[in-house]
Amino acid sequence: MHKYNFENATEKRQADKELGHILIPYPDGQVKHPEHLQQHETLQVLQRYALNGNAEKCKEMIAELPEHQRKDTIRMLKGAVREHGREIELEDT
Repeated sequence: MHKYNFENATEKRQADKELGHILIPYPDGQVKHPEHLQQHETLQVLQRYALNGNAEKCKEMIAELPEHQRKDTIRMLKGAVREHGREIELEDT
């Protein structure tokens, strides 16, 4: 939780006094949610394999993802490859 609610005018004025004029609070995503950074890196690796046509490695990595992420990940990978005028065979689980 941020120290100040920047949508509250009184708290915004107090933050401006202490921190100087800023429009948004400092980002804390990597500190509080490091899993998002790991997920982003995994998706980048998966996309690289898909764009290189390595469907088998993609399937291995997709199998390691949580069940609720697999279908959307496959859809994203197929779309990324399709943008380059190619197709990749990945099962929609």
